[in-house]
Amino acid sequence: IWDAQENKPRAVTRDDVGETMAQQGIDPVLDGTFKIKLVDGKEVEVATLWTLYQVHLKDYDLNTVVEITHAPRNLIEQLAQDIATMKPVAIHQGEGINHWFHATEMNRAAYLPLMLTGNIGKPGAGCHTWAGNYKAALFQGSPWTGPGFKGWVAEDPFEPNLDPNAPGKNIHAHAYTKDEEPAYWNHGDKALIVETPKYGRKNFTGNSHMPTPTKALIFNNVNLINNAKWAYEMIKNVNPNIEMIVSFDIQMTASIEYADLALPANSWLEFEDLEVTASCSNPFLQIWKGGIRPVFDSKDDLAILAGIGKALAKVTGDSRFTDYFKFEYEGKRSVYLQRLLDTSTTTAGYKLDDIMAGKYGPPGGALMLFRTYPRIPFYEQIKDSEPFHTDTGRLHAYADIPEAIEYGENFIVHREGPEATPYLPNVIVSSNPFIRPDDYGIPLTAEHWDERTIRNAKMPWAQVKNTKNFLWEKGFQFYCLTPKTRHRVHSSWSNVDWHMLYDSNFGDPYRLDKRAPSVGEHQLHINPQAARDLGINDGDYVYVDANPADRPYIDAKPDEFFYRVSRCMLRVKYNHAYPYNIVMMKHAPFIATE
Repeated sequence: IWDAQENKPRAVTRDDVGETMAQQGIDPVLDGTFKIKLVDGKEVEVATLWTLYQVHLKDYDLNTVVEITHAPRNLIEQLAQDIATMKPVAIHQGEGINHWFHATEMNRAAYLPLMLTGNIGKPGAGCHTWAGNYKAALFQGSPWTGPGFKGWVAEDPFEPNLDPNAPGKNIHAHAYTKDEEPAYWNHGDKALIVETPKYGRKNFTGNSHMPTPTKALIFNNVNLINNAKWAYEMIKNVNPNIEMIVSFDIQMTASIEYADLALPANSWLEFEDLEVTASCSNPFLQIWKGGIRPVFDSKDDLAILAGIGKALAKVTGDSRFTDYFKFEYEGKRSVYLQRLLDTSTTTAGYKLDDIMAGKYGPPGGALMLFRTYPRIPFYEQIKDSEPFHTDTGRLHAYADIPEAIEYGENFIVHREGPEATPYLPNVIVSSNPFIRPDDYGIPLTAEHWDERTIRNAKMPWAQVKNTKNFLWEKGFQFYCLTPKTRHRVHSSWSNVDWHMLYDSNFGDPYRLDKRAPSVGEHQLHINPQAARDLGINDGDYVYVDANPADRPYIDAKPDEFFYRVSRCMLRVKYNHAYPYNIVMMKHAPFIATE
């Protein structure tokens, strides 16, 4: 930082935050440009981030933002005024925004005004993304409690603790596997490698994310194949190279249809022994078991895993497969649950028997032991001046990691989508001279999806708005939004009659229209005038086609039977809420299969 007291640069550590920094007499200058001398004697000019952002944000003046977003000018001004003058302010993002290609930029952009106005770490403030429910994060381990969730999912298989009375802290956790992001499989089961004009063959999949070719897919309670955005490419060209696909699920799904092994799991109402869960959005711990006998020949999730272990022990003669699930076989699942409670910072001290007896509320219910109620993210950082969980101990408005600089994302920038834009795909909208992206020599005319994904071209808005997406020029002039529906979880429960009836404007429990695939239809919401201009009536069936270079799958031929299966057919619903060039299809219903 540039210190106002000493009028010179001064080093700070990641621990020098909040009151700790103030106690050391450090007084950072917010605005300014300065000259400093390097160790080699050269003089360079430096500036504070506040000063640099004043340069950077000139590209996002009110007129430009109105043109880019099509949002009403008065509402943009009102939002800025409200964030600046109200306390507290929170920004809640629905699931989807964080999954977009430029999710990093979107999340950084949402955080920036909250950082500048002090709306972090306080009740009712903060930036919150509603994305799934990553329960594992709630069962955190620590040096003083033990391994937490990792002790359950990654107990050392070569050293399982078979003492039912052993303290959870004695469990030896050791992961021998490396996680593989499903997006690798969903990218054709290959790394993102591009032949660039400037550098030749360049690998954009980081070393920490470099997996091996997928040999098996084993998944539980997720309709993975159906949910994949490129589902028919997976089915046609990727999955045939995978040696085994196993799905555990409650109901018949497309993933079950395409799995080699389908293992039926109990629903929550049918659980035959205890299960535990919690939610990131509230502090409640919940432990329960089902209330009815399984309706069909299904088992608890853990019983399925233990059954696989028993079968492997039989085939291999190695008892360690059964040692790993010893207490499940003995009807003592509570041993595993107590170990989890013992070793998580949020549950240490709780006894399973006490919780089930209703000592802390309803039987099976208790509060997780967070610092605040309700939960306040980053409370410790603001109240106790603890460093944030970053390399500098601070929230970052600027990213100085080499990749961010290379990609032109060291500052928070707006980028157009790599495909869904009328303008040049993936273009960085900026004239900031301190943004110096590498385009790898890839021409602006490049059409391959991988080239568009990694190309970093920077232009001011005045230039961007005169560019054209090659797909737009070829007639692909609708952008499809895929929000979640309230009547299913991703695609799960899509074909439950009541859910389909609630979800569909064409619901009919009697199926009087024999064309209907179910008691309801999957729909395409479209601007009425856009539909009329195409000669489409409300309720018509339409095909929805995308870039034929890779959709619905690579090397698709219209005369193939599988093409008939994979070509998207939907029923049109007029909806005035959508702009002319926007259509909406709810995310991931049941897909057509062979």
